[in-house]
Amino acid sequence: MILGVGIDILSLARIQAVVARGPKYTQRFARRVLSTPERLRFASITSAAAQADFLAARWCLKEATYKAAFPHQSLRWHDISVTTDGRKPHVHVHWLPELAHLAVHASLSHDAGLVASYVVIENTK
Repeated sequence: MILGVGIDILSLARIQAVVARGPKYTQRFARRVLSTPERLRFASITSAAAQADFLAARWCLKEATYKAAFPHQSLRWHDISVTTDGRKPHVHVHWLPELAHLAVHASLSHDAGLVASYVVIENTK
């Protein structure tokens, strides 16, 4: 049974503007939004364009996940971690124990300076 659906769309230029301000602002934004595993992966990215893409994808997926999870659980940025398997995103959520049986299905797309994500939360019980 579907428990929640969330969608988000983001202008890549918003994140590019943060990265363009310099490493201090980029790192502050990364610390605020990324989980520890995501920050470790982000640290290996040196290109400003790739940093903006990485941050934008995670921001968009996390926003969509938050929308899909509410009101069942109010999530914080670090409660959600995004990994990839090739090109497919996988969203991992630190659920409350009573919600541990929930599955997250995610899709991400980007084109023409926009990033869009769609998240479905499924009750697997």
